[in-house]
Amino acid sequence: MNAPVRIVALGGLGEIGMNCMAVECDGRIAVIDCGILFPNEPIGVDVIAPDLGWLRERRAQVGALFLTHGHEDHLGAVPFLLRDVPVPVYATRFTLALLRPRLAEAGVSADLREVVPGDVRPAGAGASSGSPITAEFIAVTHSIPDACGLALRTPQGTLLHSGDFKIDPTPVRGPGMDLARIGALGRAGVRLLLSDSTNAERSGSSLSEAAVEPALECTLEGARGRVFVACFASNVHRLQGVVNAARAFGRRLAVLGRSMETNVRVAQELGYLELPGWMPVSPDEAARLPPRELCVLTTGTQGEPRSALARLARGEHPDLTLGPGDMVILSSRFIPGNEVAVGQLVNDLCRRGAEVIYESVRPLHVSGHAHEDEQRRLIALARPERFMPIHGEYRQLARHAAHAAAEGVAHRHLLTDGQVLELTDAGAAILDEPVPTGRVYTDRDALLGADIGALVVRDRRLLADAGLCIVVLAVARGSGAVVRGPDLFARGVAGFEGGEDELRGEVLRAVDELSPAARTDAEEVRATLREAARRFFRRTTGKRPTVLPVVLEL
Repeated sequence: MNAPVRIVALGGLGEIGMNCMAVECDGRIAVIDCGILFPNEPIGVDVIAPDLGWLRERRAQVGALFLTHGHEDHLGAVPFLLRDVPVPVYATRFTLALLRPRLAEAGVSADLREVVPGDVRPAGAGASSGSPITAEFIAVTHSIPDACGLALRTPQGTLLHSGDFKIDPTPVRGPGMDLARIGALGRAGVRLLLSDSTNAERSGSSLSEAAVEPALECTLEGARGRVFVACFASNVHRLQGVVNAARAFGRRLAVLGRSMETNVRVAQELGYLELPGWMPVSPDEAARLPPRELCVLTTGTQGEPRSALARLARGEHPDLTLGPGDMVILSSRFIPGNEVAVGQLVNDLCRRGAEVIYESVRPLHVSGHAHEDEQRRLIALARPERFMPIHGEYRQLARHAAHAAAEGVAHRHLLTDGQVLELTDAGAAILDEPVPTGRVYTDRDALLGADIGALVVRDRRLLADAGLCIVVLAVARGSGAVVRGPDLFARGVAGFEGGEDELRGEVLRAVDELSPAARTDAEEVRATLREAARRFFRRTTGKRPTVLPVVLEL
């Protein structure tokens, strides 16, 4: 009798993001990805990470962490895991290049092992000789370099994990998705296919990334002023398309935003991005160039209030301004839940007199995730005995399972976070007892440097250690002028008594520095109150009390 294999969903099943999965067999655990989720509502936190308590309790059994690619929703919580579960991390070159600075910032040392497609690596040593779980890395196409799927060899057969993927017939760089290898695995026998469900509700096939560059060139050809292109900083293929289009019209390139600057630098160092020597220009130099000679790469595609593009839209960027004659290209998809923020961003850009162009006008963005036809093609190639949709909200998982049914897969398993699928010689079943899972709501500083529990535990620990400070500000509706306050209330906050006047002055100065447009945005004012109070306590006490900002519009 072969040892059973259990697939444990720790994150990413029932939501978009926070992807994390464990495969357990014969006393060994392999972890696949460990990502974060960005909140799409103002709940006072920066990121959401999976509760990894189940893995911490079994740290001695965890043999390896396999990363499919470098997006935040797949590796953002790795420092959080490795602090308590120090295991070898296997990933491709670009993925490791993005992970290293996150680990360094967190002060976490790690055993990082670079792989290339075709490599096979074990999840530690099992109870018998060798490991009961090994992973073969398989090249897939996605909106980031070096993305991979995984073929996991187990006593219960091959488990094929797609990672995030699309089937791009004309990839911008590299050989593309290794369909031949997947077909060979299918012919040999795939016990279970776990496949990306993000775009299961989209019919047909996704457009090739190669379609974007001609659209960018066509758009830039008609531009008479400066051009600002906002896209995801990790999409190096898109960055190359912007560079090529700008070069075609003799435009120099400025880069705005911390993540954009980092990814451009890393991609150039690794040879994934080619930028002519004459092209780069600093933001300060860019301000002095003739409008028709400048192209700007920037962050802020989802309306993030602190992003470079949002600051440009509010007229708050220290180096560049937007005005009539400028063009802004949003080369991205509006992530569900962010529509209000993106809509406000577009409104603010238009108020500046800029022309705003996005996906509905031309193919200025293509998805990195497979649509229905590509998902069904993968199923047909893999010929799995069983199917489990992953990476998506429940409606997307259910739709993907329907695609598998249409391809003739008789056994389909829909799981959500916490559920466990057990494979045995007799078949497969979802276990009655789920594992404990949850969400850790936190900010980046806490995620990288402190011991964090679930939301309630975190709140209780913060209140016990640093207390709670409430900052209340009354503003005039419409103008944003301060009517009263800030009024300050604190419980258990060291350094508060005697420092109220200084804190009140720091908060008012931060609000005064906002632009008139920003002062009419209650969420922007709340964020400013929170950051100013946090900054005050970090400087004066070294503590991080919970700060609850309240804005009353009168």
